[in-house]
Formats: sequence, C-alpha cells, structure tokens
Amino acid sequence: MRRALAILCVCCISWANVAAAANYAAMPGEDLYRRFCASCHGVEGRGDGPVAASLRVGVPDLTLIAQRGHDGELRDRIIRIIDGRYVIGAHGTRVMPVWGEDLTLLELGNPDAERSTEIIIGRLADYLLGLQRTTSK
Repeated sequence: MRRALAILCVCCISWANVAAAANYAAMPGEDLYRRFCASCHGVEGRGDGPVAASLRVGVPDLTLIAQRGHDGELRDRIIRIIDGRYVIGAHGTRVMPVWGEDLTLLELGNPDAERSTEIIIGRLADYLLGLQRTTSK
C-alpha cells in the first residue's frame, strides 16, 4: 500500500511539472522574462534586479546586447546563452542557471520536452531583442 501511494505521489508530481512546463510554453516572452530573468536582470533588463546586489559577479544589462556586436547572429547567440548547454567562451563564467537543462527536466518523460524548451527560450530571446537600446543611457 505504501509503495502504491509513493508511486502515485511521484506520478502526480511528474504530471504537475509537465503541466507547469506546458503552461510556460504558452506564455508570452515578457511573462517568461519576469518569471525566469527579472529577479537578477531587473524588470527592464538593466541588471538591477533584487537579487543582483547579492551576487559576486556583475549582472549584465540585457538592453545593451546589440551594442556588443554579433551582427545577424544576435538572436542565435541570445538563445545559446539562455539555454546554457553550449559553451560560449566570451560569455565568461556560468553563474546563471542552465535554463535549457532546467526547462527540459521539468517535462521529464514528455517526448516533446526539448521542443517546449526551444519555444520558451525562443520567446525569451525575442523579448530581449525588443528590449535593445542603441545608447547606454
């Protein structure tokens, strides 16, 4: 009886995680940003979130990514940085979460987990592209 109850609890937790990830895949980029990024990067993306002061490394101003160059590869570069499963030398140390792994693990057992992760990260990247400023004011 205990074993059956334990299996039921694990199944319920797994389904709850899948439902949460499915909800994330349906969210617009701004809502995803506020959920996953704003605590460190700030609501406006300027690196001034409530957690930023407690970190040992500076939190980058995400509104200035385009000023750093990257030409036509900007969206792809942002996606790789958010995902975190790919090594990007110029990104520096990996202090932020590896979102690609974390989001995929939320849907453990779902054959579409990777696709949901790509959708979520793509929406975040598109939102960040919309935050770009041409000056550092």
